[in-house]
Amino acid sequence: MKTLLLLTLLTVGAASPPPDVKQWQLSNGLHVIFLTDHKAPVVTVQLFYHAGGKDEPAEKRGIAHMFEHMMFKGSKHVAPEQHARFIDSVGGTENAFTDDDATGYHDTVPPYALEFTLQLEAERMRNLALVQKTIDSEREVVKEELRMRLENSPVRQAIEKLLQLAFVTHPYRLSPIGEKAMLDTVTISDCQRFYDTFYRPNNATLIVVGDVDEARVRTLVERHFGPLERGPERPVLGAKEAPQTEPRNASLTMPVRLPVLVGAYHIPEAASDDLYALDVLQRVLSGGESSRLHQRLVRHDRSAIAAGGFVFAHEDPGLFVTYAAYLPTGDSSQIQRSLDEEIARLVQQPIEPRELTKAKNQLAAQSVYHRERVTELATEMGMDGIVVHDPLRGFHAADRYETVTAHDVMRVAGRYLAPHLRSLVVLVPAKEGRP
Repeated sequence: MKTLLLLTLLTVGAASPPPDVKQWQLSNGLHVIFLTDHKAPVVTVQLFYHAGGKDEPAEKRGIAHMFEHMMFKGSKHVAPEQHARFIDSVGGTENAFTDDDATGYHDTVPPYALEFTLQLEAERMRNLALVQKTIDSEREVVKEELRMRLENSPVRQAIEKLLQLAFVTHPYRLSPIGEKAMLDTVTISDCQRFYDTFYRPNNATLIVVGDVDEARVRTLVERHFGPLERGPERPVLGAKEAPQTEPRNASLTMPVRLPVLVGAYHIPEAASDDLYALDVLQRVLSGGESSRLHQRLVRHDRSAIAAGGFVFAHEDPGLFVTYAAYLPTGDSSQIQRSLDEEIARLVQQPIEPRELTKAKNQLAAQSVYHRERVTELATEMGMDGIVVHDPLRGFHAADRYETVTAHDVMRVAGRYLAPHLRSLVVLVPAKEGRP
Protein backbone atom coordinates (compact mmCIF):
# COMPACT_ATOMS: atom_id res chain seq x y z
CA MET A 1 0.00 0.00 0.00
CA LYS A 2 2.80 2.44 0.89
CA THR A 3 4.60 1.68 -2.37
CA LEU A 4 1.42 2.27 -4.37
CA LEU A 5 0.80 5.57 -2.54
CA LEU A 6 4.36 6.72 -3.21
CA LEU A 7 4.11 5.90 -6.90
CA THR A 8 0.83 7.78 -7.08
CA LEU A 9 2.31 10.83 -5.40
CA LEU A 10 5.33 10.84 -7.66
CA THR A 11 3.35 10.48 -10.86
CA VAL A 12 0.56 12.95 -10.15
CA GLY A 13 2.10 15.30 -7.57
CA ALA A 14 3.88 17.56 -10.03
CA ALA A 15 1.13 17.43 -12.65
CA SER A 16 -1.81 18.07 -10.32
CA PRO A 17 -3.12 21.63 -10.46
CA PRO A 18 -2.56 23.64 -7.27
CA PRO A 19 -5.57 23.99 -4.99
CA ASP A 20 -7.70 27.11 -5.11
CA VAL A 21 -5.87 29.14 -2.48
CA LYS A 22 -7.47 32.52 -1.78
CA GLN A 23 -5.42 35.50 -0.62
CA TRP A 24 -6.51 38.98 0.37
CA GLN A 25 -5.45 41.87 2.55
CA LEU A 26 -7.40 43.85 5.10
CA SER A 27 -7.21 47.64 5.13
CA ASN A 28 -4.93 47.46 8.19
CA GLY A 29 -2.41 45.35 6.24
CA LEU A 30 -3.22 41.87 7.57
CA HIS A 31 -2.44 39.28 4.89
CA VAL A 32 -5.00 36.47 4.83
CA ILE A 33 -4.57 33.06 3.16
CA PHE A 34 -7.51 30.66 2.94
CA LEU A 35 -7.98 27.17 1.54
CA THR A 36 -11.07 24.99 1.78
CA ASP A 37 -10.22 21.37 2.62
CA HIS A 38 -13.09 19.01 3.37
CA LYS A 39 -11.06 15.84 3.92
CA ALA A 40 -11.65 16.01 7.67
CA PRO A 41 -14.00 17.99 9.95
CA VAL A 42 -11.28 20.28 11.30
CA VAL A 43 -9.95 23.75 10.63
CA THR A 44 -6.53 25.14 11.48
CA VAL A 45 -6.02 28.80 12.30
CA GLN A 46 -2.38 29.89 12.14
CA LEU A 47 -0.93 33.33 12.69
CA PHE A 48 2.61 34.11 11.55
CA TYR A 49 4.42 37.23 12.67
CA HIS A 50 7.36 38.42 10.59
CA ALA A 51 9.51 38.64 13.70
CA GLY A 52 12.06 36.06 14.75
CA GLY A 53 15.45 35.82 16.34
CA LYS A 54 17.10 37.99 13.70
CA ASP A 55 14.73 40.90 14.45
CA GLU A 56 15.64 41.20 18.12
CA PRO A 57 17.77 44.05 19.43
CA ALA A 58 21.39 42.92 19.46
CA GLU A 59 21.58 43.24 23.25
CA LYS A 60 18.21 41.53 23.92
CA ARG A 61 18.57 38.19 22.19
CA GLY A 62 15.80 35.82 23.29
CA ILE A 63 13.00 38.37 23.53
CA ALA A 64 11.17 36.91 20.50
CA HIS A 65 11.24 33.51 22.17
CA MET A 66 9.96 35.04 25.40
CA PHE A 67 7.03 36.51 23.46
CA GLU A 68 6.09 33.08 22.16
CA HIS A 69 5.53 32.11 25.79
CA MET A 70 4.01 35.40 26.97
CA MET A 71 1.31 35.28 24.30
CA PHE A 72 -0.33 32.51 26.37
CA LYS A 73 -0.14 34.48 29.62
CA GLY A 74 -3.25 36.59 29.37
CA SER A 75 -4.61 39.67 27.66
CA LYS A 76 -7.19 42.34 28.34
CA HIS A 77 -10.16 39.97 28.12
CA VAL A 78 -8.53 36.54 28.53
CA ALA A 79 -6.96 35.32 31.75
CA PRO A 80 -3.48 33.76 31.86
CA GLU A 81 -3.38 30.26 30.31
CA GLN A 82 -7.06 30.62 29.37
CA HIS A 83 -6.34 30.70 25.63
CA ALA A 84 -4.99 27.14 25.74
CA ARG A 85 -7.79 25.99 28.05
CA PHE A 86 -10.43 27.40 25.70
CA ILE A 87 -8.92 25.59 22.72
CA ASP A 88 -8.60 22.37 24.71
CA SER A 89 -12.22 22.64 25.87
CA VAL A 90 -13.54 22.40 22.30
CA GLY A 91 -11.33 19.41 21.54
CA GLY A 92 -8.67 21.42 19.76
CA THR A 93 -4.91 21.68 19.97
CA GLU A 94 -2.62 24.70 20.12
CA ASN A 95 1.07 25.42 20.02
CA ALA A 96 3.68 27.94 18.91
CA PHE A 97 7.29 28.19 17.77
CA THR A 98 10.02 30.77 17.33
CA ASP A 99 12.28 30.69 14.29
CA ASP A 100 15.12 32.88 13.05
CA ASP A 101 12.73 34.67 10.68
CA ALA A 102 9.25 34.27 12.18
CA THR A 103 7.13 33.40 15.19
CA GLY A 104 4.09 31.23 14.56
CA TYR A 105 0.96 30.36 16.56
CA HIS A 106 -1.46 27.64 15.56
CA ASP A 107 -4.82 26.37 16.75
CA THR A 108 -6.61 23.38 15.20
CA VAL A 109 -10.28 23.06 16.17
CA PRO A 110 -13.65 21.72 15.01
CA PRO A 111 -15.22 24.01 12.38
CA TYR A 112 -17.92 25.26 14.77
CA ALA A 113 -15.16 26.82 16.95
CA LEU A 114 -13.66 28.86 14.12
CA GLU A 115 -15.05 32.24 15.20
CA PHE A 116 -14.09 31.67 18.81
CA THR A 117 -10.53 30.83 17.75
CA LEU A 118 -10.20 33.87 15.48
CA GLN A 119 -11.46 36.05 18.31
CA LEU A 120 -8.82 34.64 20.65
CA GLU A 121 -5.99 35.30 18.17
CA ALA A 122 -7.21 38.83 17.42
CA GLU A 123 -7.43 39.50 21.14
CA ARG A 124 -3.82 38.69 21.88
CA MET A 125 -2.51 40.38 18.76
CA ARG A 126 -3.08 43.81 20.31
CA ASN A 127 -4.34 43.31 23.89
CA LEU A 128 -1.53 41.32 25.47
CA ALA A 129 -1.08 41.93 29.21
CA LEU A 130 2.55 42.87 29.74
CA VAL A 131 3.15 42.78 33.49
CA GLN A 132 6.34 42.30 35.47
CA LYS A 133 5.20 39.03 37.06
CA THR A 134 4.62 37.43 33.67
CA ILE A 135 7.89 38.70 32.23
CA ASP A 136 9.82 37.37 35.23
CA SER A 137 8.14 33.95 35.11
CA GLU A 138 8.51 33.46 31.36
CA ARG A 139 12.11 34.62 31.47
CA GLU A 140 12.83 31.70 33.80
CA VAL A 141 10.85 29.29 31.61
CA VAL A 142 12.89 30.27 28.57
CA LYS A 143 16.13 30.00 30.53
CA GLU A 144 15.18 26.50 31.64
CA GLU A 145 14.39 25.59 28.04
CA LEU A 146 17.78 26.97 27.08
CA ARG A 147 19.42 24.78 29.70
CA MET A 148 17.59 21.66 28.55
CA ARG A 149 17.84 22.13 24.78
CA LEU A 150 21.22 23.83 24.45
CA GLU A 151 23.42 23.54 27.51
CA ASN A 152 22.62 19.84 27.99
CA SER A 153 23.15 19.03 24.31
CA PRO A 154 26.78 18.91 23.14
CA VAL A 155 25.73 18.63 19.49
CA ARG A 156 23.49 21.70 19.78
CA GLN A 157 26.38 23.56 21.37
CA ALA A 158 28.64 22.52 18.50
CA ILE A 159 26.08 23.84 16.01
CA GLU A 160 25.77 27.07 18.01
CA LYS A 161 29.54 27.46 17.86
CA LEU A 162 29.41 26.76 14.12
CA LEU A 163 26.82 29.52 13.62
CA GLN A 164 29.00 32.00 15.48
CA LEU A 165 31.99 30.94 13.38
CA ALA A 166 30.18 31.17 10.04
CA PHE A 167 28.28 34.41 10.74
CA VAL A 168 30.40 37.28 11.97
CA THR A 169 27.81 40.10 11.92
CA HIS A 170 24.42 38.69 10.90
CA PRO A 171 21.94 37.88 13.71
CA TYR A 172 21.76 34.28 12.47
CA ARG A 173 24.97 33.79 14.43
CA LEU A 174 22.81 33.25 17.55
CA SER A 175 19.87 30.86 17.58
CA PRO A 176 16.50 32.32 18.64
CA ILE A 177 16.51 30.42 21.92
CA GLY A 178 18.38 33.39 23.41
CA GLU A 179 21.18 34.02 25.89
CA LYS A 180 20.80 33.95 29.67
CA ALA A 181 22.66 37.18 30.36
CA MET A 182 20.58 39.08 27.83
CA LEU A 183 17.31 37.54 29.00
CA ASP A 184 18.03 38.84 32.48
CA THR A 185 18.06 42.42 31.17
CA VAL A 186 14.66 42.32 29.40
CA THR A 187 12.27 44.91 30.88
CA ILE A 188 8.61 45.79 30.45
CA SER A 189 9.65 48.68 28.22
CA ASP A 190 11.68 46.32 26.02
CA CYS A 191 8.69 44.00 25.72
CA GLN A 192 6.25 46.80 24.94
CA ARG A 193 8.55 48.17 22.26
CA PHE A 194 8.98 44.77 20.61
CA TYR A 195 5.23 44.07 20.82
CA ASP A 196 4.22 47.42 19.37
CA THR A 197 6.75 47.09 16.56
CA PHE A 198 6.09 43.55 15.38
CA TYR A 199 2.76 42.30 16.74
CA ARG A 200 0.66 44.29 14.32
CA PRO A 201 -1.74 43.22 11.57
CA ASN A 202 0.49 44.68 8.85
CA ASN A 203 3.35 42.46 10.04
CA ALA A 204 1.29 39.27 10.20
CA THR A 205 -0.17 36.57 7.99
CA LEU A 206 -3.36 34.78 9.03
CA ILE A 207 -3.88 31.34 7.51
CA VAL A 208 -7.14 29.39 7.68
CA VAL A 209 -7.27 25.90 6.14
CA GLY A 210 -9.97 23.32 6.61
CA ASP A 211 -13.61 22.34 6.50
CA VAL A 212 -15.09 25.85 6.26
CA ASP A 213 -16.38 28.15 3.51
CA GLU A 214 -14.67 31.23 2.14
CA ALA A 215 -17.57 33.62 2.70
CA ARG A 216 -17.73 32.73 6.39
CA VAL A 217 -14.00 33.14 6.82
CA ARG A 218 -13.99 36.54 5.11
CA THR A 219 -16.81 37.77 7.34
CA LEU A 220 -15.26 36.52 10.57
CA VAL A 221 -11.75 37.72 9.79
CA GLU A 222 -13.01 41.21 8.97
CA ARG A 223 -15.16 41.25 12.11
CA HIS A 224 -12.39 40.37 14.54
CA PHE A 225 -9.18 41.58 12.88
CA GLY A 226 -10.51 44.49 10.82
CA PRO A 227 -10.77 46.95 13.76
CA LEU A 228 -7.14 46.39 14.83
CA GLU A 229 -4.89 49.36 14.21
CA ARG A 230 -2.13 49.22 11.65
CA GLY A 231 1.36 49.64 13.11
CA PRO A 232 4.61 51.14 11.89
CA GLU A 233 6.36 49.56 8.94
CA ARG A 234 8.64 46.69 9.85
CA PRO A 235 12.24 47.86 10.43
CA VAL A 236 14.67 46.87 7.70
CA LEU A 237 17.44 44.64 8.98
CA GLY A 238 20.73 46.46 8.45
CA ALA A 239 23.22 43.69 9.22
CA LYS A 240 24.83 42.19 6.12
CA GLU A 241 27.36 39.39 6.24
CA ALA A 242 30.63 40.18 4.47
CA PRO A 243 31.84 37.51 2.00
CA GLN A 244 33.99 34.83 3.59
CA THR A 245 37.46 34.66 2.04
CA GLU A 246 39.17 31.82 3.91
CA PRO A 247 38.20 28.70 5.88
CA ARG A 248 37.45 29.02 9.58
CA ASN A 249 38.08 26.28 12.14
CA ALA A 250 37.31 25.71 15.81
CA SER A 251 36.96 22.87 18.28
CA LEU A 252 34.74 22.20 21.28
CA THR A 253 35.68 19.76 24.05
CA MET A 254 32.79 18.23 25.99
CA PRO A 255 31.92 14.97 27.79
CA VAL A 256 30.63 13.04 24.77
CA ARG A 257 31.24 9.44 23.73
CA LEU A 258 31.72 10.12 20.03
CA PRO A 259 33.45 12.99 18.26
CA VAL A 260 31.40 14.91 15.70
CA LEU A 261 32.52 17.11 12.85
CA VAL A 262 30.14 19.79 11.53
CA GLY A 263 30.88 22.12 8.66
CA ALA A 264 28.93 24.95 7.04
CA TYR A 265 29.08 26.70 3.67
CA HIS A 266 27.43 30.01 2.82
CA ILE A 267 24.47 29.75 0.45
CA PRO A 268 22.00 32.35 -0.88
CA GLU A 269 18.64 33.31 0.57
CA ALA A 270 15.77 30.81 0.37
CA ALA A 271 14.07 32.78 -2.42
CA SER A 272 17.03 32.19 -4.76
CA ASP A 273 16.41 29.81 -7.65
CA ASP A 274 19.69 28.12 -6.74
CA LEU A 275 18.03 26.60 -3.67
CA TYR A 276 16.31 24.02 -5.87
CA ALA A 277 19.64 22.75 -7.16
CA LEU A 278 21.14 22.90 -3.65
CA ASP A 279 18.25 20.78 -2.34
CA VAL A 280 18.94 18.21 -5.04
CA LEU A 281 22.66 18.32 -4.19
CA GLN A 282 21.84 17.73 -0.52
CA ARG A 283 19.80 14.65 -1.42
CA VAL A 284 22.61 13.26 -3.57
CA LEU A 285 25.05 13.70 -0.69
CA SER A 286 22.86 12.50 2.16
CA GLY A 287 19.45 11.26 0.99
CA GLY A 288 19.43 7.86 2.69
CA GLU A 289 21.83 4.93 2.89
CA SER A 290 22.47 4.94 -0.86
CA SER A 291 23.69 8.57 -0.72
CA ARG A 292 27.29 9.44 -1.43
CA LEU A 293 28.37 10.43 2.08
CA HIS A 294 26.89 7.32 3.68
CA GLN A 295 28.37 5.06 1.04
CA ARG A 296 31.81 6.68 1.23
CA LEU A 297 32.33 7.34 4.93
CA VAL A 298 30.16 4.69 6.57
CA ARG A 299 30.12 1.77 4.14
CA HIS A 300 33.36 2.06 2.17
CA ASP A 301 35.91 3.83 4.40
CA ARG A 302 34.22 2.75 7.66
CA SER A 303 35.62 5.94 9.15
CA ALA A 304 32.25 7.28 10.38
CA ILE A 305 29.12 5.82 11.92
CA ALA A 306 26.91 8.54 10.40
CA ALA A 307 27.41 11.23 7.78
CA GLY A 308 25.15 13.64 5.97
CA GLY A 309 24.14 17.19 5.34
CA PHE A 310 21.18 19.57 5.33
CA VAL A 311 20.19 23.00 4.12
CA PHE A 312 19.58 25.89 6.55
CA ALA A 313 17.34 27.97 4.26
CA HIS A 314 16.51 31.43 5.61
CA GLU A 315 15.02 34.71 4.49
CA ASP A 316 18.56 36.05 4.32
CA PRO A 317 21.53 34.00 3.05
CA GLY A 318 21.84 30.75 4.99
CA LEU A 319 24.08 27.70 5.27
CA PHE A 320 24.66 24.28 3.75
CA VAL A 321 25.72 22.02 6.63
CA THR A 322 27.69 18.76 6.49
CA TYR A 323 28.40 16.45 9.43
CA ALA A 324 30.00 13.18 10.43
CA ALA A 325 30.03 11.27 13.71
CA TYR A 326 32.90 8.84 14.18
CA LEU A 327 34.73 6.68 16.74
CA PRO A 328 37.22 8.30 19.17
CA THR A 329 40.02 6.45 17.39
CA GLY A 330 39.09 8.20 14.13
CA ASP A 331 40.98 11.04 12.47
CA SER A 332 38.98 14.25 11.97
CA SER A 333 41.42 15.41 9.27
CA GLN A 334 40.80 12.25 7.26
CA ILE A 335 37.05 12.60 7.73
CA GLN A 336 37.18 16.14 6.38
CA ARG A 337 39.36 15.07 3.45
CA SER A 338 36.78 12.44 2.54
CA LEU A 339 33.99 15.03 2.73
CA ASP A 340 36.02 17.42 0.57
CA GLU A 341 36.66 14.70 -1.99
CA GLU A 342 32.96 13.86 -2.27
CA ILE A 343 32.13 17.53 -2.77
CA ALA A 344 34.92 17.83 -5.33
CA ARG A 345 33.40 14.91 -7.26
CA LEU A 346 30.16 16.86 -7.51
CA VAL A 347 32.04 19.85 -8.90
CA GLN A 348 34.11 17.87 -11.41
CA GLN A 349 31.70 15.23 -12.69
CA PRO A 350 27.98 15.35 -13.51
CA ILE A 351 25.93 13.11 -11.25
CA GLU A 352 24.49 9.94 -12.75
CA PRO A 353 20.93 10.09 -14.14
CA ARG A 354 19.92 7.48 -11.55
CA GLU A 355 21.11 9.68 -8.68
CA LEU A 356 19.44 12.75 -10.13
CA THR A 357 16.12 10.95 -10.55
CA LYS A 358 16.24 9.54 -7.03
CA ALA A 359 16.93 12.96 -5.51
CA LYS A 360 14.10 14.57 -7.48
CA ASN A 361 11.69 11.79 -6.49
CA GLN A 362 12.55 12.20 -2.81
CA LEU A 363 11.98 15.94 -2.96
CA ALA A 364 8.75 15.61 -4.95
CA ALA A 365 7.38 13.07 -2.47
CA GLN A 366 8.35 15.30 0.44
CA SER A 367 6.57 18.29 -1.09
CA VAL A 368 3.38 16.23 -1.48
CA TYR A 369 3.51 14.64 1.96
CA HIS A 370 3.81 18.09 3.54
CA ARG A 371 0.37 18.91 2.19
CA GLU A 372 -1.47 15.84 3.45
CA ARG A 373 -2.66 17.42 6.73
CA VAL A 374 -4.23 20.85 7.09
CA THR A 375 -1.87 21.80 9.92
CA GLU A 376 1.28 21.01 7.95
CA LEU A 377 -0.11 22.63 4.80
CA ALA A 378 -0.91 25.87 6.63
CA THR A 379 2.48 25.93 8.33
CA GLU A 380 4.25 25.41 5.02
CA MET A 381 2.36 28.31 3.43
CA GLY A 382 3.02 30.53 6.43
CA MET A 383 6.75 29.91 6.55
CA ASP A 384 7.16 30.06 2.78
CA GLY A 385 5.35 33.38 2.75
CA ILE A 386 7.93 34.86 5.11
CA VAL A 387 11.12 32.99 4.24
CA VAL A 388 10.65 32.65 0.47
CA HIS A 389 8.15 35.51 0.00
CA ASP A 390 5.88 33.06 -1.81
CA PRO A 391 3.28 31.19 0.28
CA LEU A 392 2.46 28.93 -2.68
CA ARG A 393 6.03 27.75 -3.27
CA GLY A 394 5.26 24.24 -2.05
CA PHE A 395 2.61 23.73 -4.72
CA HIS A 396 5.01 24.21 -7.61
CA ALA A 397 8.23 22.96 -5.94
CA ALA A 398 8.02 19.51 -7.57
CA ASP A 399 7.90 21.12 -11.02
CA ARG A 400 10.92 23.28 -10.20
CA TYR A 401 12.92 20.32 -8.89
CA GLU A 402 12.17 18.47 -12.12
CA THR A 403 13.93 21.19 -14.13
CA VAL A 404 17.22 20.83 -12.19
CA THR A 405 19.95 19.29 -14.34
CA ALA A 406 23.19 17.51 -13.48
CA HIS A 407 25.07 20.62 -14.64
CA ASP A 408 22.99 22.78 -12.27
CA VAL A 409 24.17 20.58 -9.40
CA MET A 410 27.79 20.90 -10.57
CA ARG A 411 27.43 24.67 -10.83
CA VAL A 412 26.03 25.27 -7.32
CA ALA A 413 28.50 22.81 -5.79
CA GLY A 414 31.38 24.75 -7.33
CA ARG A 415 29.97 28.13 -6.45
CA TYR A 416 28.80 27.59 -2.87
CA LEU A 417 30.71 24.59 -1.49
CA ALA A 418 34.15 26.01 -2.15
CA PRO A 419 36.77 25.32 0.56
CA HIS A 420 37.28 29.01 1.39
CA LEU A 421 33.56 29.33 2.23
CA ARG A 422 33.64 26.57 4.84
CA SER A 423 33.50 26.94 8.61
CA LEU A 424 34.31 23.82 10.62
CA VAL A 425 33.77 22.79 14.24
CA VAL A 426 35.03 19.51 15.71
CA LEU A 427 33.27 18.27 18.85
CA VAL A 428 35.95 16.43 20.81
CA PRO A 429 35.30 14.02 23.73
CA ALA A 430 36.81 15.29 26.98
CA LYS A 431 39.42 13.01 28.48
CA GLU A 432 38.48 11.37 31.75
CA GLY A 433 38.93 13.76 34.64
CA ARG A 434 39.06 16.79 32.35
CA PRO A 435 36.25 19.12 31.24
